[in-house]
Amino acid sequence: MKNAIAMILATAVAFVPLAAGEQAEPKASLVRAESAFFQHIREHGFGAGLRAFMADDAMIANSLTLGRDAQEARMKGETSRSRGNVMNWKPLRADVAASGDLGYTWGVAESGPSKEGPFKPYGIYVIIWKRQADGPWKFVYDAATILGAEAVEKFLREKLPQAAGK
Repeated sequence: MKNAIAMILATAVAFVPLAAGEQAEPKASLVRAESAFFQHIREHGFGAGLRAFMADDAMIANSLTLGRDAQEARMKGETSRSRGNVMNWKPLRADVAASGDLGYTWGVAESGPSKEGPFKPYGIYVIIWKRQADGPWKFVYDAATILGAEAVEKFLREKLPQAAGK
């Protein structure tokens, strides 16, 4: 009996590092997906980035847009209006559910006059991601709180000093 209990305990302990390693990969793949999303936007434009990384039924909270088709129609209506700036993101946190199919990222949203910057923070973003049946991550919810550079910089200094210098 003691040997059986010892064997069960040894087997359980042996799988603990495996479980932690399994959880690290979905989080790393989510961080890579977010990085690819932002890079795609920088190289191909905002609309192309949304098309490539937005789930069919995603919600973009700041524009109250529900679904990829609605977002594409909205973007077509805005093509004549140039924003005159480039967006940039600084991710600060990411996590993935134990199931490995749902995660979130959040960080600082910035804007600048060109891809080279200089960039100034203007808000905090949050993106909720869902792993699709065929494997890639697509975002299902995107929102940003528009605060202005001074408020974001103060938040970072006071709440996340390790991120303030990034």
